[in-house]
Amino acid sequence: MMKFIASDLDAAKAKAQRALGDRAVIVSVRNLPSGDVEVTASDKPSPSAPEPAPKAKFAGAARDAVDEGPFKMGAGARLNENIETKFSSDALSKLSSKLTGGKGGRGLDMSDRTVRAMAEILAPHGIGEALLAALTEGARHSPIDEDLYRLETGFRETYTFAPLHFAPTAPIMLVGPTGAGKTSSGAKLAASAQASGAQATMITADVGRAGAIDQVKAYGEALGADYFIAESPLDVSQILRSHRPQGAVIFDTPGVSPYDSGDIAALRSYREAADAEPVLVLPASGDADEYVDWAMAFKEIGVRRCILTKFDATKRVGAGLRAAFEAGLGLAHFSETAFISEGLLPANPEFLARRLIASRPGKIG
Repeated sequence: MMKFIASDLDAAKAKAQRALGDRAVIVSVRNLPSGDVEVTASDKPSPSAPEPAPKAKFAGAARDAVDEGPFKMGAGARLNENIETKFSSDALSKLSSKLTGGKGGRGLDMSDRTVRAMAEILAPHGIGEALLAALTEGARHSPIDEDLYRLETGFRETYTFAPLHFAPTAPIMLVGPTGAGKTSSGAKLAASAQASGAQATMITADVGRAGAIDQVKAYGEALGADYFIAESPLDVSQILRSHRPQGAVIFDTPGVSPYDSGDIAALRSYREAADAEPVLVLPASGDADEYVDWAMAFKEIGVRRCILTKFDATKRVGAGLRAAFEAGLGLAHFSETAFISEGLLPANPEFLARRLIASRPGKIG
């Protein structure tokens, strides 16, 4: 079942029918203190007696659902390309002249043992020269002269690690390109909140993508969380005002193009309606230059932190890290599994150090 809030009964019913189609069955109608009307609807036959609220569990459709599906926009399609081939096993030697500054350049001193050791680990990930230099400088503060400790210290010195904390007065609004894993990240955040004993409310404005409504429905039912469909910023305001959620509020938005001023304006409107913190979701691997552009654009609407996803789906993970570094974004969480039950990892330098060393090209059979 799904809940829809509108200013009157007919408008609420119309929302239910748009979301669920001709099979929509109105299960209950409730007049809210705000004067709005809340309709609970289902696309299944009306039960003979009210069913109990679903238990919070992790199985079935939520476990099998994919991260994201096709959407009606062309920008960001490069996310789905296999770009791993752009990093060859001899990436270090190809970048060597750049790292040393080329003709007359200053660059990094590749004769320095620390520089060389860090470059051997990091250059194949495509992290870029500026980030490599920052991590190498940070690594010099390591109390132990060993790759893992140097790299962990480099990440700790270079990034701000800031996992999300939940409060009903501080909704989390997930933004980013199509295919980044926003919807599954939202479900994982909701699961994490519930595991800590808090309630979770999921809102989605991603109503145009094929299968999006079924996806949030599957997640909401599997988690035992309230979930709402919002077709406009006004809907978001009505849901928050009328439902008065407790605990975590996770707001999933459609994948948009940061090059489209209309898309960015729409996100601003949603952010203001929810009074939410926008958090960027990016895959760990992809087109690094494109990711930097996206991070810079989303920073303009107030993004300060990001979630990097799909660590389980790629070997080289420098693109997302480079985008966060160049845009000055804090690292909130990492995702290395498709399973909602296993949640998101709080971002930390130890994970990154072990992940990059373990995925060193040529070291995995």
